[in-house]
Amino acid sequence: MIVLRHKVARCRRRIGTWVRRWRRGTLRVTLGTRILLVLVAVATTSTALSVLMQDSSLSADLRNAARVRLRRAGEIVKQLVDERLTTQSDRYRALASSPQFLANVEAGHQPTLAYFAEQLRPVHDAAAILFLDAEDREIAASGDVGLRAAVLRAAPSSRAAARDRPLTTVVRWHDEPHAVAYIPIRDGTRRRGSLVAVERVRPEERAAWSRLCRANVALGPASSAEQLSFALAPIGDLQLRVEAPFDLEDQALQRSRGNLLAGGMLGLALALAASILLARNLVRPIRAIQSATDRIGAGELGTRLDEGRNDEVGDVARSFNLMLDSLQRNMRDRAVFENQISHLAYHDSLTGLPNRRLLKQRLAAALELARSQTSQIAVMFLDLDRFKNVNDTLGHSAGDSLLLEVASRLHTCIEDVVAPGSRFDGAAMLARLGGDEFTLMVTDIADRDQVAGLADRIIAALSSPFDVTGHEVTVSASLGIAMAPDDAHDAETLLRDSDMAMFHAKTRGGRGYEFYADSMEEIAARRLALENKLRRALENDEFELFFQPKLDLETNQITGMEALLRWRAAGLEVVSPDEFVPLAEETGAIVPIGDWVLRRAVEQCLAWQAEGLPQVRIAVNVSARQMEHRDDFVAKVAELLAETGLEPSLLELEITESSLLKDEEAAVALMHRVRELGVGLSLDDFGTGYSSLSYLRRMPIDTLKIDRSFIQGADGNPADAALVGSIVAMAKVLGLRVVVEGVETRRQRRFLEQLGCDEIQGFLISRAVPAAQAAAMLRRRPRKRRLPAVLRKRRSRALV
Repeated sequence: MIVLRHKVARCRRRIGTWVRRWRRGTLRVTLGTRILLVLVAVATTSTALSVLMQDSSLSADLRNAARVRLRRAGEIVKQLVDERLTTQSDRYRALASSPQFLANVEAGHQPTLAYFAEQLRPVHDAAAILFLDAEDREIAASGDVGLRAAVLRAAPSSRAAARDRPLTTVVRWHDEPHAVAYIPIRDGTRRRGSLVAVERVRPEERAAWSRLCRANVALGPASSAEQLSFALAPIGDLQLRVEAPFDLEDQALQRSRGNLLAGGMLGLALALAASILLARNLVRPIRAIQSATDRIGAGELGTRLDEGRNDEVGDVARSFNLMLDSLQRNMRDRAVFENQISHLAYHDSLTGLPNRRLLKQRLAAALELARSQTSQIAVMFLDLDRFKNVNDTLGHSAGDSLLLEVASRLHTCIEDVVAPGSRFDGAAMLARLGGDEFTLMVTDIADRDQVAGLADRIIAALSSPFDVTGHEVTVSASLGIAMAPDDAHDAETLLRDSDMAMFHAKTRGGRGYEFYADSMEEIAARRLALENKLRRALENDEFELFFQPKLDLETNQITGMEALLRWRAAGLEVVSPDEFVPLAEETGAIVPIGDWVLRRAVEQCLAWQAEGLPQVRIAVNVSARQMEHRDDFVAKVAELLAETGLEPSLLELEITESSLLKDEEAAVALMHRVRELGVGLSLDDFGTGYSSLSYLRRMPIDTLKIDRSFIQGADGNPADAALVGSIVAMAKVLGLRVVVEGVETRRQRRFLEQLGCDEIQGFLISRAVPAAQAAAMLRRRPRKRRLPAVLRKRRSRALV
């Protein structure tokens, strides 16, 4: 009795709550309540009509019931249509907010957008994809032209409304409905245009809607009188509607005539029981799914539904759980993929170090922090000297291995810098910008002496030999240093200034460092001006040949002249060869300049012969860039000799050791072809490169030219004297003439005479002079000088 009273009181409270909500207009009719009300209403109505109304009244009520069913079916179909349009809109809205999509739209390149639309259409099974600008004009599209035109004509109000928020609509094309989603594209608060996605509503979808609502979903004109029809939406001059025939109601009327009266009351009782059971068995699982969906939306992907029921509800729960498992896997895979993309976007693929993009971000953040703390930041730009030689001789794989070793040693230096107890209070970051270029950022610098100490440490760390694929490789580095805020206040300028300082360190011979100075910009501007003038120097006839004589130590006669290039640029003073020759090598202008020098030197030698002057060998320096065009170079020399008629033995080509590094086999083959022409070959600057007796024996040269650096201290330093003596003795054993450059004192001359050198060249004899002064020197013909007996005896001993 007490339990019954409690249930009655609870029912009264519920009814009171429903009444108050109904008065306030906030009453929410649940699905269970709807089922209960519908079933009770149907049972009650059918029972009352079976008793009180005649057959015609019952028929009319059945028609009304059919219309109710059709309206419900129409509501279901309308909900399905709305969900279909909403799903389409959400899918393209998510696509329109992706970084890749925004990057393509921001580029604004019509062919790129057309290609992007062409790629999107098959992926999303779209009938058409359109990109509209801010004025709703088509800028790129994919799909049938007529369909796009129909979409643009059909819904101008939707396009206007879609400028602020996504909208969807349905248009007709070829008597078929097409779902259209208008998605605004925004960059921040600024609208950049719209994405219009058109998808065909396939007959299979309409058939599925028909099955779900148990009616026929059709597109066409108004239905006939034999059918019930519920219009959903107009599409052009047709309508999307739900239709149902009357045959089901007629059959039900025939069956119910004998059963209505007897089963009316029983039907009412069963309706009540069925409604309660349906409410418990349908509403509860739906609420469980809704609760799980809300938790998933909040990020709780571990939510699961009970799979214990062996019915459709259990099937839904199992499918729901499988969907969650797949979603978790996809999110994990996506997170891994995004991490990989992010790492590749901000790190170097070879060394794993930060790249230029990440360096600039970190440097900008460090500069912002340094401004608030009034501290200094140093940016060190590092470039390996002659790294190209490693790639050319050992291969690019060896070059990559060397870069990894360099990065490892630089890391060690950084770890020592930022280690606890070090004199640096800040942090350091190492990045690779590409090739053999590294950049080091160090924060919280006290003064330049700290940075200089770190630069010395790096240079010392890189000076030790590297073991690269079994080869011992020694490299050095050139460093440029820029400081903030003294030199610059932004990341781009700091990197540019440190790069400029590195270039100046490299021009000083490498293996050192330079701090940025304002004067470097003037030097860079001069270099750019020189490069522009150098391209027109040949056309403007600004080059001139000077000649430096070579003296035979035995006969005291001038036996050769080395042609040296001089440049008097328009508007400038005479430009030093040390300044413009490397620039010509770098830009490739050395090839036509070298051809000009070779021709003018040959012509000058012939002019001296025409004046009746003694015959001398004319020596011309050959660049490594000229030797790269092997067949063309040999053909040019042969053609020049044939054209001018110069005796080939009077022409001598001077080749440096660096010309052999890139492809020694091809260089030696080229030298053999030149020797076949009768032209002499001289190895210039011997001892300054990678000198090797093995390849010296293979080269078909006549003369070995010892660099000036060996003779500077040889007359007073026993070690240098012994080294020069060894080189001379080796050359004599190989049957080569020996020429020494840079002889400036008589004492050096006597020393070289004692060693048995053949010729000398330097300021002791003469500086490089114009052709007219060189001709005057040949006319003087100094008297022959006989060596003292002691020197002749030493010379003969040296030859042995």
